[in-house]
Amino acid sequence: MTNQRKKITQYTFGALVAVLALLCGSVAHAGPPGAAAPMMAPPPPPASPIDMLLNVEVGNAYVTPRGMIVHDEGLTIQPLMLGFINLYQGDGFIDHGKIVAGLWNDFSTYPVSINAPYGSQPKTHYTEIDPIFGVSLGLMKRFTLDVTYTAFVEQILNIGTSNHLDTKLTFDDSDYLHAFALHPYFEYWQELTGKATDADVPEAVFGPSSRSASHPQPGSSYYFDAGIDPGYTFTNVLGGLKIEAPCSVLLPNERFYGTYYGPSSTVGLFELGTKATIPISCIPASYGHWSFHVGFNFFDFVDNNLYHLNEFNAPGKPKRSAYTVYTGVSAFF
Repeated sequence: MTNQRKKITQYTFGALVAVLALLCGSVAHAGPPGAAAPMMAPPPPPASPIDMLLNVEVGNAYVTPRGMIVHDEGLTIQPLMLGFINLYQGDGFIDHGKIVAGLWNDFSTYPVSINAPYGSQPKTHYTEIDPIFGVSLGLMKRFTLDVTYTAFVEQILNIGTSNHLDTKLTFDDSDYLHAFALHPYFEYWQELTGKATDADVPEAVFGPSSRSASHPQPGSSYYFDAGIDPGYTFTNVLGGLKIEAPCSVLLPNERFYGTYYGPSSTVGLFELGTKATIPISCIPASYGHWSFHVGFNFFDFVDNNLYHLNEFNAPGKPKRSAYTVYTGVSAFF
């Protein structure tokens, strides 16, 4: 998945406090003539125990963060809903803790085959649903540790459900680089059951290769991912235009993409992107924080096995690179 992996900040309560402070300053004080009116601001409201994120994106293609081109005809529509239960907020080694749960879906305006091979009948517009459940911990005011379980429940091409555990550590370097912070992260992604790639398909379709006897079969595997997500907010442009430029490199275990077509590469793929986000200020803060965004991602498939695997899905042929262009609306409550 994106890396539906993008963050939305909350500032609703600060705005409410400012409005209440102005109102308090305008109220006449009941006291002797000439007495000064108190200018005490009300205490800030308590943090909400539950928050929610809604995000809907429309793009030209569905390319997974692992380089699988699921479909590239018509438009892809990807709604995401996440709920956050805020368990703890403090000043210790662990400064905050949350439970995260939600669902991600993918729909295609151009139907995709329910059964293999790609292009066969019958077809469906509903391609995938992914349940999400995890824990997010803030550490030492600088780090965030996210441990997330996901399942890819495919509705197409006879692809079985795969289950995974994602462990991600992000460093907040804002105090050092300020507006030009890089927000580096390191991620370990483990397949628990099933495959999140087509690595086991070539042998099932073509039979064993000359390498099969001497090289490990795909099976459930893992990869590492390292990247940065720098961004800059232009406070005086369009109400707070934010520009981001995420980039990452995926480092797979040799079983992740398999070795049917040749030796596994140290680097599986590179991903480069850019994203622009604009707040929707016309919606009152009481209805949440809304924003509009548009973005672009480019994928460079380095591993030769990954290059060949895309002949079993949307492209129908080996492909060295892919890109996505997308736009969407987000709301944080």
